[in-house]
Amino acid sequence: MALNTEHCARCIRTLESALALLKQAEPESIDYEIFRNAVVKGFELTLEAAGKLLRKALTAYAGSPRQIDALTYKDLLRHAASTI
Repeated sequence: MALNTEHCARCIRTLESALALLKQAEPESIDYEIFRNAVVKGFELTLEAAGKLLRKALTAYAGSPRQIDALTYKDLLRHAASTI
């Protein structure tokens, strides 16, 4: 099963760019707040994209896609760690 990781990779690149801009901004400036918010949102999007990829990957190894869909994010990570 081949997974398309293009969206996840783009999210990671965006997160890295936002973090680089945050590091360059003055801590008390409005730019700092904007870039900080961008980093937080970028992290959330990256985490969501990675979770979706992980669910797709685990569906190939699990007995039922419903079981994987029912897992919380923490349980999803535990399940993935146990299948390695």
